[in-house]
Amino acid sequence: MIDCHCHYLDLATTEDFLDQLQGSQLSNGWCNSTESSQWTRLGEIADKYPLIRPFFGIHPWFINDTVSHDLEQLNSLLQDSRFSCGETGLDRLTSTDFSLQQEVFSRQLEIASSTDSFVAIHCVRAWSPLLEILVHFSGKIRFMIHSFQGSLEVMQQLTKQGAMISFSPRVIGHEKLQRVLRETPSANLMLETDYPYPASPGDNSPAGYLDTLSRLYTFAAGQRGVSLQELTTTIRKNGSICTG
Repeated sequence: MIDCHCHYLDLATTEDFLDQLQGSQLSNGWCNSTESSQWTRLGEIADKYPLIRPFFGIHPWFINDTVSHDLEQLNSLLQDSRFSCGETGLDRLTSTDFSLQQEVFSRQLEIASSTDSFVAIHCVRAWSPLLEILVHFSGKIRFMIHSFQGSLEVMQQLTKQGAMISFSPRVIGHEKLQRVLRETPSANLMLETDYPYPASPGDNSPAGYLDTLSRLYTFAAGQRGVSLQELTTTIRKNGSICTG
């Protein structure tokens, strides 16, 4: 199984945790960063653990005075085809100036376009401005919306732009979102834990994490009326867009 969005760096014992995932049902974990202070560490972890796909990005919560330098560093990092861009995006609930968020997000998409890097996008209550920005990058970037919590109509608009739509365990307790899960085209579907940020407190051990991922896959397969094996194959195939 692939975990299409997680934050292993936010664990207190990242390496011990990853050591225990070796040889498990997890074939690939897409580990996102949120600010430049994590990037060196992320590169080190990715070199040590082949199951990690590293994502380098500037999250809207963590835009600061070093952003110009950070964007230059990001451009340099994403010259490496092993690396992806994320987590970036727009968030109406954070205190960061929204115009600045849009500027920094657009700049990261420009870098991703020029380096052919896959992008993990965060969006909270900002679907209209997100779609307005994405129009300018139509056909120029490959991207996913992580932990999608928008409407059916928003999903349809995004998939027309080529978006991959990723669902986290939050979908399990959300009936309206379950309809979106059922109706998302198979070619645009992804699944993620957003670990260690599940919808509700649980077992934060490696075994608990793997159980969360497995339960999400099983739930999604049931919602879509397909076998677990078929869904796993679909997600694995869709995941190739990240490395492809």
